[in-house]
Amino acid sequence: MKGAWIPNTLTLGNLACGFVSIVYAGFGTWEGKIVAAVLILLAALLDGLDGQVARRLGVEGPMGKELDSLADCVTFGVSPAYLTYKTYLSGITLTLGAHPFDLGILIAVAFPVCAAYRLARFNVKSSPGPFTGLPSPIAGSLAALAPLTIPAEAVPVPLFAAFFLFIGFLMVSTVSYSKPQSVLLKNIQGLKLAGLVVLMILLVLRFRFRIILLAILLYVLSGLVSYVVKVIENRRY
Repeated sequence: MKGAWIPNTLTLGNLACGFVSIVYAGFGTWEGKIVAAVLILLAALLDGLDGQVARRLGVEGPMGKELDSLADCVTFGVSPAYLTYKTYLSGITLTLGAHPFDLGILIAVAFPVCAAYRLARFNVKSSPGPFTGLPSPIAGSLAALAPLTIPAEAVPVPLFAAFFLFIGFLMVSTVSYSKPQSVLLKNIQGLKLAGLVVLMILLVLRFRFRIILLAILLYVLSGLVSYVVKVIENRRY
């Protein structure tokens, strides 16, 4: 399909960021972990662009869809799980008999497993409506933001592990989440969109990555609140 190489290149850039993120996280240094986290966030930006570019160019197709899912599984499943393991979970051990077992690996592996299932389900049951389950780029970005905003010694490891598993569970849950990209690009265009981008850049420069973390947490909470409200309403009737 003519022009399909443009969004596909963005998708492959997403995958490349995910792989390089794993390499930097593997160095074990704090600087390496920061670079790894930033690369995952950069990949999330590329992931948000490839689909929009494909639609604008009229080159949407099954090839791009499958490629996007494969890239997302690596970048927003494997990469953040490995980064989280190296940063927060590697110290969790469980003694079985006389042999210590690295429980952190078992906790970390749940994340890419959930991401893979979420992406496969999306390909099979995708619809123009809201997302079913937390999108993997959001979940992966949330995990990546942790090293950028929360020092490893500032949070109890069991608490962080529980939060990490909960984010993984949200990916495979039936909680509905809106599609913010589509809403923004549909209702905010031209100078308004440019102004919004400038505002976001200024906020990041002022508040660093905490503003991105806050925005993502609000997005996660929005789906949970909507889900709870629907459950309450269904029980009433």
